[in-house]
Amino acid sequence: MESTFSRRQILFMLLLSLGISNHVFIIPHLIQAAGRDSWFSILLGYVVLLGWSLILYLVLKSMRATTINDWLKDRIGKFGSWLVCGVMVLYLLILGILIIFDTTRNINIYLLPRTPNAVVVLSFVLVSYSAARSGLKTIVYMSTVLLPIVWLLGIGISIFTMNSKDYGIIHPFFVEGLGPNLHGGMIVFGGSIELLVLLLLQHKMSKPINYGTLFVLLTLLIGLVAGPTLGSLSAFGPAEAGNMRFPAFEQWRLVMIGDYISHVDFLAVFQLMAGSITRSALLLHLLSELITSRFPKYRQTVLGCCTALVSIPSLMQISDIKMQEATHRYFYTFAFIFGIAMLAALYIFSFIPKKKGGY
Repeated sequence: MESTFSRRQILFMLLLSLGISNHVFIIPHLIQAAGRDSWFSILLGYVVLLGWSLILYLVLKSMRATTINDWLKDRIGKFGSWLVCGVMVLYLLILGILIIFDTTRNINIYLLPRTPNAVVVLSFVLVSYSAARSGLKTIVYMSTVLLPIVWLLGIGISIFTMNSKDYGIIHPFFVEGLGPNLHGGMIVFGGSIELLVLLLLQHKMSKPINYGTLFVLLTLLIGLVAGPTLGSLSAFGPAEAGNMRFPAFEQWRLVMIGDYISHVDFLAVFQLMAGSITRSALLLHLLSELITSRFPKYRQTVLGCCTALVSIPSLMQISDIKMQEATHRYFYTFAFIFGIAMLAALYIFSFIPKKKGGY
């Protein structure tokens, strides 16, 4: 019998998987876009996401324990199902490329600058592939163990760096203008619409998700954006924080425990690897499940191909500057449009009656 998971277990996994993006990778883009008013962009994004999440809940309520492939086939036919799932596969592939590129680049910059890039990439990808190959059960149980430790470390860094921060830097308010604030809000929204993965996970849950759980998950994810964003602004200022590649990581360099203990960056590495491996493994697992829903015997082959595909940009050593520029200019705009269009389409499909003989 296929394993099922509680809402709490899925919540832990998504907080660790989606949280690493919101907590680390979108922050430099957000600060570059909205500067001193990044906190207001987070608030704007949160308000819009609340309305978006309500529509997501209604779609999830319509699906219940049905897989997205079967749910779509019952309403728009096989071709329509392939088309929608194909777009979701493309989105997941882009997410996989970005997490592997950003994680391995972080390791190259801060930890292993003299280690060949291929060694770093292949080592990380091998661990992620192994976790994905073991199945969702491994990823979920790994998350329930790691998340409390990661959370405690996050609380610890906020406490130990309090003396290095000046929240007065955030004043004055609303100095950036409406355009940058809206751009920053779009980045927050685009970074959080990954909650769509619940469409691929709900049928594995022992009970369908309720809106209370979805609201808590969304609020915690937004909190994971707000915390390090405010911390980076108050510690480094908007200009300096906007120029940093990983401002959340840089905060660990401010930690001093007493007069003699410093350089505790290895704890940040634990946070980074816990979130990144969980995230990449989950994405690879969902890709293989989505592509081979009707052909499970090819799952391992598809998983290997997807792993190789998302690793290519990192192995090719594409310019980090060009990758970040493309991400800043195009990815969050694409994610914003994708999140609204995909959910609107699914919401419309939920009103289409099931075909006779459907599930």
